[in-house]
Amino acid sequence: MKNITDTLKLIPVVLIITSCTIGTPADDSPVLAVVGGETLTLKQAMQEIPEIVIASDTLSALANYQQSWIESKVLMREANRLGIQNTSEVRNRVERIRAQIMQETLKELILSQNKDDLFVSRDEAQNYYQENKERFALEERFVRFRHISTRTRVDADNARRDIMRGIPWTDVAQQYSVNPELQIRQSNQFWPISMAVADIPIMNRYLNIIGITEISPIQAHGNLYHFVQLREERPVGDHPDLDWLIDQVTVWLRLEKSRRLINSYVRNLYLQAEANNEIEKTNVNAIRNVIITYLEQTGEVPTL
Repeated sequence: MKNITDTLKLIPVVLIITSCTIGTPADDSPVLAVVGGETLTLKQAMQEIPEIVIASDTLSALANYQQSWIESKVLMREANRLGIQNTSEVRNRVERIRAQIMQETLKELILSQNKDDLFVSRDEAQNYYQENKERFALEERFVRFRHISTRTRVDADNARRDIMRGIPWTDVAQQYSVNPELQIRQSNQFWPISMAVADIPIMNRYLNIIGITEISPIQAHGNLYHFVQLREERPVGDHPDLDWLIDQVTVWLRLEKSRRLINSYVRNLYLQAEANNEIEKTNVNAIRNVIITYLEQTGEVPTL
């Protein structure tokens, strides 16, 4: 705990030193908007807009951000003119947000300084799975299947025939599928029946009725031709293989360790403050009496 406390004391100093020594590089990029002396530059906008949005349509992304930035600044100017920032409601809300940010930042610092304690080994995840296997029982039927989508009916017929002749699945997918890598990868995992080819309802219905190794009829959907072949199924109540869940179990265990670590840290702080006589609290019976008195004064009937 001492190391964390010392680190927190250093944060303001580090920020001051950093701001004095590094400085902010000049932004000479084109100006997109000005509101009351505040300026939005192209560089600022590009830094704020998510890369995926910029990549899809740069011009629209910048135009939309420019408009939202102007509206935000106009609202802030009006709020300041009305003195909203000086109201008790705003001050209280700002203080609550500030307290929340500080608490979350402290928790992040605690976790970052105890990374080794949060590590979850594969053996640990396996043991947890074995000890809690019943918690992972399947709540619906799971299936593993092959799904082929082709551009023409001829390709679909040929792909279906080749599978029935025993041609390797990956070869068939590579030759006929419009997206072979995706469909090969999807064929290697189990899917809840409710999610299996859910975007093509007719294929999902076939997976509900065909048997193992059986191939469905070919159906046209979305300008493509599709069929599915059921390869394996796991019934409701069955227990999935650990390989399905290893990542999920690892995340759960890491979160549980994080929770215990934070709780222990908070408990130590509480005991320390209590030992220093820094905590005063009203006992439960006194709280009950206060509530009853308050409710009676307001004309409400106490239900405690």
